[in-house]
Amino acid sequence: MQYRLLLAGDRADFTTLEFDQKRGKLSILANYAAPFNASWVELSSSQRGLDQLVGLSEGDESGLLYTFEIDHLKKDCTITSQLPTLGAPGHFIKLRDNTALALGTYLGGSVALYPISRTGNGKILLQNVPRAEILPEFPYQSIGHGPNKARQQQCHVHQILEDSRGILYAPDLGSDRVWILRRDGVQHLEVCGWLQCPPGTGARHAVLTPDETIMYVIGELSHTVIAFDVSAAPAESIPPIDGFAPSIIPLEVHPDHQGMMDSAEIGLHPSIPNVTYASNRWERHIAQREPYLRSVPRDLPPGGAIAIILLSEDGRKVNDIKHVRTGVDVIRGMRLSDDGRYVVVVGQEGGGVEVYGINGERGDKWTLMAALKEGLENGIKHAIWL
Repeated sequence: MQYRLLLAGDRADFTTLEFDQKRGKLSILANYAAPFNASWVELSSSQRGLDQLVGLSEGDESGLLYTFEIDHLKKDCTITSQLPTLGAPGHFIKLRDNTALALGTYLGGSVALYPISRTGNGKILLQNVPRAEILPEFPYQSIGHGPNKARQQQCHVHQILEDSRGILYAPDLGSDRVWILRRDGVQHLEVCGWLQCPPGTGARHAVLTPDETIMYVIGELSHTVIAFDVSAAPAESIPPIDGFAPSIIPLEVHPDHQGMMDSAEIGLHPSIPNVTYASNRWERHIAQREPYLRSVPRDLPPGGAIAIILLSEDGRKVNDIKHVRTGVDVIRGMRLSDDGRYVVVVGQEGGGVEVYGINGERGDKWTLMAALKEGLENGIKHAIWL
């Protein structure tokens, strides 16, 4: 069986790849001109060599949300609809009832619903109609910033999740909260509670367990994974599960240097329970980011590290943490295949793309299957399986 991948990011092109699992090889299929800083893309539908997708452009002061399609046979990529966004967007999801896309803006600090329509052949199109958009109140407003003065001066919504009830969750790096939002159709949004992370966490991404009782949140600034019991959500100021806050940074990184690193993404295995994966960034750039630091190792690791967190049966405790050392620099994208057999990681600052096979009863044995660097421009921020 052969797999296809799509790469996106702060680069000129979308790039499609083929992963041949038998030969352990990645190869470039095509490059397509992409909008500015296309840092997040999701597949909407696929049929007969034609993929329907949704993407965003981070922009600077404002961004862009758009739908597009790739015809792999004709090697053609076409934007089918687009709308501007408030502030630089960071992440979106398609709502389960297929009525809208929910978008979080990192610089705008908002959550918005973009109504969509479907054509006869299943194509998604954005509708240019009034939309619901809400800006949560910044909890550190009275003092002007959160514990991290440089990074927490306003709300920075970084991701959107939805549960089976239609309740939305929005991790917010600036406010140290995961906002809980209720919607009325696609015309109204309201904050109906939040998960309260420890000060300075910088909530970036989160995952919800299949039974929707626990949410794991990765803190970009704290480098920790925080767990919440969300079985009683929505409610205001839901506290973390006591004693659950493992650091994902490799042990060899000196504590004085960890502030120069960021955490990135968190994921669950689609079929193996009680294992969580989380990625680290900027380990190779510690001295570059803060030249005054002393004793920064001169021998740099080949790339960033992924933390494999093995959980207790009830998911409320950490049993063990392992690390996989990759060869990609500044891991910005990490995505498991739908069948759970493989995971792709990409390097924003170099190292290209790597695909690992996932094995072991706990999903904790990663084996490098294929890597590709030649012919790929830097700036890769995202990868999805087509």
